Amino acid sequence: MSDVLDEAAIGTIRDFILANTGILFDDRHTHDLCRHIASACTDLKIPLETCVQQVNDSSFQVRFLEILVNYITIGETYFFRDKNLFLFLRDSLLPDLIRSRRQEHKLYLRIWSAACSSGEEPYSLAILLRYLLVDVDDWDIYLLATDINQHMLNRAQEGLYSRWSFRDDPLIPIGSYFSPTPDNRMKIDDSVRTMVRFERMNLIHDSSFYNALGPSSLDLILCRNVLMYFSPEQSGEVVSHLVTSLRTGGFLIVSPQEIGIVQGQFIRMHHHGSVFLHEKVDQNNLVAAEKISPSLSTTFYSDESVPVTRVIEGDLFHEPDIHDIPDFPGDIFLDEENKPGDSSGVVYLLEPDDEGFDRLISENRLEEAGKMISQSAPQSSPHWIRQMEILIRAYAGNGEYDKALGWSDRLIAADVLNPRPYLLKAAVLDEQGLYNHSLQSLRQSLYAFPDYLPAHLAIAGIYKKTGRPDLARHHYELAIHILDSKDEDTILEETEGIPARKMKDMIQMLLGG
Repeated sequence: MSDVLDEAAIGTIRDFILANTGILFDDRHTHDLCRHIASACTDLKIPLETCVQQVNDSSFQVRFLEILVNYITIGETYFFRDKNLFLFLRDSLLPDLIRSRRQEHKLYLRIWSAACSSGEEPYSLAILLRYLLVDVDDWDIYLLATDINQHMLNRAQEGLYSRWSFRDDPLIPIGSYFSPTPDNRMKIDDSVRTMVRFERMNLIHDSSFYNALGPSSLDLILCRNVLMYFSPEQSGEVVSHLVTSLRTGGFLIVSPQEIGIVQGQFIRMHHHGSVFLHEKVDQNNLVAAEKISPSLSTTFYSDESVPVTRVIEGDLFHEPDIHDIPDFPGDIFLDEENKPGDSSGVVYLLEPDDEGFDRLISENRLEEAGKMISQSAPQSSPHWIRQMEILIRAYAGNGEYDKALGWSDRLIAADVLNPRPYLLKAAVLDEQGLYNHSLQSLRQSLYAFPDYLPAHLAIAGIYKKTGRPDLARHHYELAIHILDSKDEDTILEETEGIPARKMKDMIQMLLGG
């Protein structure tokens, strides 16, 4: 394969995929990309040489892309995925919306499940609406579900699911909405299936909601776990189109890992626990919305703090040899049956073994140290977080950057409202020179806690060294504003004992006065 798909050919196809799907394959995933290309060529019954030669031919591109997206798009989903989100939809957002429409005597709802894969998400929404609306047949419900992968859409329209699609708590009784089939699958009831309209859609090329209802008409858009695979430029364009599709007061919901991607002049973010919502705000009401937005809260951990003295000079990480974008390590997922006390599965360590962990780190036995963390309980405790951060630094020091960042993402997932893990991830990306990605992670840190001083200083450092002094100054001034609210002698958290007064003086020096 390598003889046929040389670097130039791979680059050509990579650019073709990026332009047509927004999905970015970096150098770490070249092997995966080659495998997907080979699979597509096998389906098309053509040799690799033909694929490379014809990739710029418009008539070939249509067929090639249609097959290729079946391999490069991810179909991992299940019913009521993300329990906290669907609890919020069940108990707050949808009941409030329904109540409002009843008061207005306008019984309609407009919802879009973008990148719906095999249909579990839109069907979960349809089931939830049938559960909440006793008079559902009196409502005009438009529930659009779209995906670029026609194979997945065909599966969704068929409405047949294995038991694996029901692996999380459904939150409401769902037995009446499914019937078993002889091959041990579950078929969705027609009363639910007919509520969802499935369409093939490429979010890069035609993501705006244009149909008989017109644009700017949607109450709710779910677009989760897809923006993260796009390039920064194209994810921004998609977000702009999605927001255009919302009515004023409508909500866009993405995954917690994607909140830093959603930005715009007319977007206001709210959060309820771990659920983040981006509301489309009328321009005239934007100032008022700023005043009433709910405040954000978080939990701080002080062990192994990132010294702000390094951040202020644009060095984000105490140990600098870190690069690359992560994959999750393959050994950190535990079977659901393997719970504490179950001798047949994983044995959990109920108390942290710091001495044993530190010895493994010192002996560079990092895989064993990782397994020790995976078998620890409770997770997200200060000891667990301390060990995670040490492991991340150790992997980075070894140059095993994918594992370092994989564990960084796991640390973020443990508490999406803790701003510090985003700072750690930003440091990794910054060291590689991936400044846009680093800024994205730092913005997520500020979403979690808007007055998080290290994040403002880190953003300023990136802007300073990338030749954007005005933006750097803005964040330095924000940092000073934060420090003005503190007593001058207050020792700042996550510093090496620096008081607020001295930190302010250091920033003033960087500002030139």
